[in-house]
Amino acid sequence: MKIAVGFIHGIGKQKPDFYEGMAAALASRMHEVCPEIELISEGIYWADITDELENKLIERMAPFGLRWDRAIDARGFMISFAGDAIAYQPIPKEDDPKPHEFIYVDIHERFAGKLRSLSARAGSDAPLCLIGHSLGTIVASNYLYDLQNGKMPPRVQAIIDSGGSPLERGETLTHFYTMGSPIALWTMRFDGFGVPISIPAPNLRHADVGEWVNFYDKDDIITYPLKTLSARYDAAVAEDVEVRNPGLFAWSPLGSHGGYYHAEEIMERIVRSLADMYGKSNSRDEIAADRTGANLHTEE
Repeated sequence: MKIAVGFIHGIGKQKPDFYEGMAAALASRMHEVCPEIELISEGIYWADITDELENKLIERMAPFGLRWDRAIDARGFMISFAGDAIAYQPIPKEDDPKPHEFIYVDIHERFAGKLRSLSARAGSDAPLCLIGHSLGTIVASNYLYDLQNGKMPPRVQAIIDSGGSPLERGETLTHFYTMGSPIALWTMRFDGFGVPISIPAPNLRHADVGEWVNFYDKDDIITYPLKTLSARYDAAVAEDVEVRNPGLFAWSPLGSHGGYYHAEEIMERIVRSLADMYGKSNSRDEIAADRTGANLHTEE
């Protein structure tokens, strides 16, 4: 059984291979727990889209000699850290005269392209698992919300329609894992903390597979639990799981934020849940086969 796994990175300076360490660790552990499952992974990398804009800002501020922008590059850190979140905000325009400056759509186009790649590699009907970190959880949540509610921007919808596979349409989505997520802060934009996405996908035939689990470290000031936001979030999120991230500075307010990729308890939870889905799928197949055999025996 092939399972498509998409990783979505968060804020700050990122590289295209950001996901490879965690993907390899998950694949290795899965081989031990359930060798019948093959994880097909893709990194949904979008940092280069915001980096271009942030670099322009840094260049335009350079002549002013602002304090803390050389020795420790604090301003560069701030522009990279906060700039991603600010630049990503959707611009409510019906007719955008400069579509390539519409960061929200640019990033979601990248997202759609990666799902197409996963569909080609894992199979058009393969179960889809998404793992997001930091702002990446916002990106994934927004993308899935647009997909599930018919609000996808035309440029992105065109990519989905041209591929047309169930995976690309989000119809095979079973698992969503949020790590170090600031979704709770984002919900403040909406009355009653807004409407969460549906996990697993609303049209899945078997609703007993899949889960949305939110991992948070108490030392990480960017992340928050989700279930207590509202009755809707309580129903949508299976569990808020407190973890202790590894790392030399994991005790610090920001140092803990990058440790989720290496937390063994997170990887163990993901692997066990995906293996459980495989077990349930096999049980259904066996039951269906038994029923078919019984029907044939009755006809004889």
